[in-house]
Amino acid sequence: MGDSSLNDLKPEYRVDGSCWKFVPVISEGFFNQRPRDIFRHHLILLQLQLAVIFTLAAIIHFFLGRFYLPRLISEVLAGVILGPTVLGRFFPDISAVLFSEQSVKVLATLTRFGYLFFMFLIGVKMDVNLIKKSGKREWTIGTMVMLFPLLVTVMVGRHISIVVDKVDAQSAQYEVSFFTGVLMLTSFPVVAILLMQLKIINSELGHLTLSSALISDMVSLVMVNIGNYRVIMLLASLRVALKSLFLVAVLIVFILTVLQQMLYWIIRKTPEGKPVKDAYIFFVVIALLVVAIVGENVGLQYMYGPFILGLTVPTGHPLASTLIEKLDTIVSGWMLPLMSTYCGYRSNLWNLNRLPPYWIIFAVTFGFFLKVACGFIPAFCFKVPCKDATALALMLAAKGIVELGTFATNADKQSTVTQEFTWAVIIVFIFAAIVPILTRKLYDPSKTYAGYQKRTVLDSSINEGVRMLACAHRQDDALSAIKLLQLSNPSTGSPLSVYGLYLEELVGGASPLLLNHQLGQRSSSDGGRWQPIIDVFNYFKTQSSKPTQVHVYTAISPSSLMHEDVCWVAFDNLVALIILPFHRKWNRKGKLISDSKDLRDFNTKVMNKAPCSVAILIDRDRGRNSSIIDESSTYNICVVFLGGKDDREALSIARRMKGWPSVFLTVIRLKETEDMITGWEGMMDDECLRDIKHPSNENGNVLYKEEIVRHGADTSALIGSILDENFDLICVGRHAQCDSPLIEGLSAWTDLPELGTIGDLLVSAEISKPISILVVQQQVIEK
Repeated sequence: MGDSSLNDLKPEYRVDGSCWKFVPVISEGFFNQRPRDIFRHHLILLQLQLAVIFTLAAIIHFFLGRFYLPRLISEVLAGVILGPTVLGRFFPDISAVLFSEQSVKVLATLTRFGYLFFMFLIGVKMDVNLIKKSGKREWTIGTMVMLFPLLVTVMVGRHISIVVDKVDAQSAQYEVSFFTGVLMLTSFPVVAILLMQLKIINSELGHLTLSSALISDMVSLVMVNIGNYRVIMLLASLRVALKSLFLVAVLIVFILTVLQQMLYWIIRKTPEGKPVKDAYIFFVVIALLVVAIVGENVGLQYMYGPFILGLTVPTGHPLASTLIEKLDTIVSGWMLPLMSTYCGYRSNLWNLNRLPPYWIIFAVTFGFFLKVACGFIPAFCFKVPCKDATALALMLAAKGIVELGTFATNADKQSTVTQEFTWAVIIVFIFAAIVPILTRKLYDPSKTYAGYQKRTVLDSSINEGVRMLACAHRQDDALSAIKLLQLSNPSTGSPLSVYGLYLEELVGGASPLLLNHQLGQRSSSDGGRWQPIIDVFNYFKTQSSKPTQVHVYTAISPSSLMHEDVCWVAFDNLVALIILPFHRKWNRKGKLISDSKDLRDFNTKVMNKAPCSVAILIDRDRGRNSSIIDESSTYNICVVFLGGKDDREALSIARRMKGWPSVFLTVIRLKETEDMITGWEGMMDDECLRDIKHPSNENGNVLYKEEIVRHGADTSALIGSILDENFDLICVGRHAQCDSPLIEGLSAWTDLPELGTIGDLLVSAEISKPISILVVQQQVIEK
């Protein structure tokens, strides 16, 4: 066949006798053929379609983005304009050339391909450990917000469709159940995208919403597949359903065993701090394509296999972060927008010549309010503030790309008519627009880590023990921290979990990293920087004869954002206390050798945003060995107790230390009068001190004293006398907002407000004694 004959062909291939004729995918050049014939080449036409789609979507988002509307809205509107609603209606000739029937099939294939990779990346980004960490609150919200609205809306909607809308029973059984079911499900990817868009994914509310959405999505995934096999049994036979179920189970087991072990092998072969090799990434991509093909052929929808494979990828660096870096741009920036634009293109507003069926109106109105109520009520019962509970319920009812993808993927299978599909797109469009706006009005994103769940040493469960995060910028910071950690006296009934975090400033054009040193990766050439810190914490673990768990991380980030890493590690691991090194350093002779303004700013940011209690450790005791607890040496600890939540937290830390036979604890309570302090705070102080006041066998090494002070001058003099005594560690509360007469007049002379009035007195430049100071701030609870 000569080249000249190709120009006489139509865009689609056809059969002429026994000979197949086709049009080349690529063009022969603009000047070698008629201008209109260039649109017959599928690659040229696809490139033109993509250019038009993304240009139009960008222009629309330029205007709508000012109103904080998500990009999904602009993409759907671009599809509506390019579809039969606008372009096909008013410019049919242009629409026939630009979006021919064959080219639309190519676009549909690309959208499904992109949806496959999107579900895989969602699995990679999803932390399955959220389910393990979830408590009764998350499970209650997650199951109630999905089960109750789904069952009520599907059953009532099916009845309304038969009785009111006169839909036949078979259509009501499948089409109505599918439509209302999709609207009532909670999609984890949609919720995660919304949280990232609102920049609250790392907040207490974001964590609760994400955990609830994950539980809801997992439960709904099981229910949907059970429903699918029920349909197979009704339409085919029990034998076919059982065979499909067996093959799906074999595929899932293969993913969770063989493929997951290969993923861990890839991680072990990757040096710490280095990206995964491209060859390994190619293997993962091939694996997800094979899993999708096999899953589709054994009865599992094509997107679920890659999703399960994504769940098996360990979160964080190196594999998950590299996969996201390599694939996220092309998937989220190119393939996924095609899905929303394609859904807008397929809808036709001119077909909406009547009101929607009553069962759709019921599902949208009553179903939405029922779903919001089922999210709000359990959250409010678990003492989530009213505004946060409302925002949580709205986010769990959000709709987005997953619902659009589900409607588009299953439209042909469910025999969805154009009008119903158009209504589905409109409903998702409305929900995607209003939920972010309402949530932004209800929640203040500046309170990222401020929580309403108590994470303090005072409130830590005895059985679960205490979780502490020790931060270190250099090796001596880690050595100082493990001295304090050794004193924390872990026991079988109250174990200690230590999270060591080495903080390094990011320099140059490298990317921020958060390394987990428990993954068994090979050491890299960069490992020499953080290996001494790892060795210190591992030494603490090996030397500890009591139940202690140690996990070590390295965070490499810009100094202005370093506090975010600390807050996130503490938040993600449910830490009760963050231990920060002081920004000043002294030598063995007590001479000041370092005073870092950047480190001081870092400490202040952590104290302002921390999701738990925070303590700043001032270590002037350079002469002691790191293994300080033995029978031959003694350690004297003093707690200066003025009253208030910070002092109660400091006393709770010191109370754990009195279990060592070589530790002697002195509690000095400062009082204005001999009479008992009245008020709620005074009652809580007395309750906290009750077991310290009265002598007992457990308090044989505890001394309790009360000192009467009238004003700040008396307090200052008392602090001076305490420094003259032979104490190794003094614990005090910060008293950030304290207006007690006990410190009246002292706050005006405070140089270091992050330490509070008493802490500032204890680190005065005139003091040269080797005394360590621990300044404690209890967690700030969101009201």
